[in-house]
Amino acid sequence: MKRVSLVGYLGILAGSLLLAYLTWVGGPKTPGAAVTIFPCSQGPIVKLTYAAADRTVTLSKRKSRYSGEPSWWVEIVHPPPSKAPKDAHAVKGTGPDETSAADEPPPSGAASVVEVFQANKRLQDELDPFCPWKALRSLGRPGKEKREEFGLTEPAGSLTIETAAGSRTFRLGGETYGPRDRYVADDETGEAFLAAGLVFRALAHPASRFMERSLHAFKEKDVARIRVHAGGREKELVRRTSGEAGRTGWADSRSPGNAKALYRNWIRRLSALRAMGYVGLPVGGEAGGCAAPAGSSEVLRLTFFGASREIGFLRLYKGSDEKGEPAYYACSEHSGTLVKIPKTQAETLLEDLEDVLSD
Repeated sequence: MKRVSLVGYLGILAGSLLLAYLTWVGGPKTPGAAVTIFPCSQGPIVKLTYAAADRTVTLSKRKSRYSGEPSWWVEIVHPPPSKAPKDAHAVKGTGPDETSAADEPPPSGAASVVEVFQANKRLQDELDPFCPWKALRSLGRPGKEKREEFGLTEPAGSLTIETAAGSRTFRLGGETYGPRDRYVADDETGEAFLAAGLVFRALAHPASRFMERSLHAFKEKDVARIRVHAGGREKELVRRTSGEAGRTGWADSRSPGNAKALYRNWIRRLSALRAMGYVGLPVGGEAGGCAAPAGSSEVLRLTFFGASREIGFLRLYKGSDEKGEPAYYACSEHSGTLVKIPKTQAETLLEDLEDVLSD
């Protein structure tokens, strides 16, 4: 009888410990039980900076110098690389006083690596949880031992949220096992929290998810005509819709009733152009403009019109990359600055352009 009783008590104890752990890691589950870290009561976020050991990611709004509309831009700054080891044996020293070449400081004047690009609409979905920002639970104002346990004594990074009224900075500590939620401390109040970790992982690597690759905000169906200019020649293409299915065709404005597959296929290739990366950097709070890259020349200029007004443009430039290979760049009313275009897409478009202009 005593043995059965002891086993029962041990089972209850194990169950209690498991329940306590799951409650601690998972946080409150009942509606309204989340704790507010940042109330966002002073208006929307205008800037957010995520800082880690290997990068600083800054999100800020900039106005397009063409449309005047604000959009989110992402700036990623990597610290200067450390001096590379001469060979594999130089990575670690052989004596107690020796240091590796990899541990040496970067050379004086070494530049940080900067990447800047316009963000797509998905970024706003990732920012919404920060305004207001709610934690899984509040941890109060922990003492020194607890702060060390949470990784907040020597934090792994920081998050600064800025609104029109000012900014607040939060220390980012360690992660929990399993869901990888994050310990966070408010620099202003000293209060610590356990926050969902998914939002931080999205901010740490934004290029693959949030880079805006479309060159235009409008849709092809919004375009009524396109003025094409290249090599001193010019042609205007007009949209034509026919049939019950509303099939779209394109024709030369000089013979608008004669829609041709040649024009339709060329415009499909034009619509498929996407940005590989951003070359021109924003300056003075605006996108950096459409000046041709050094050593390049304009090979195509397009103006897009809607039913009653101009709605956009595209400039395509041909230059060379660092290896001397052909490289293509574009700028549009939506990109606001120079972007790099895939070589195969650009060359196919230009090859077919000759047929369009000669027709």
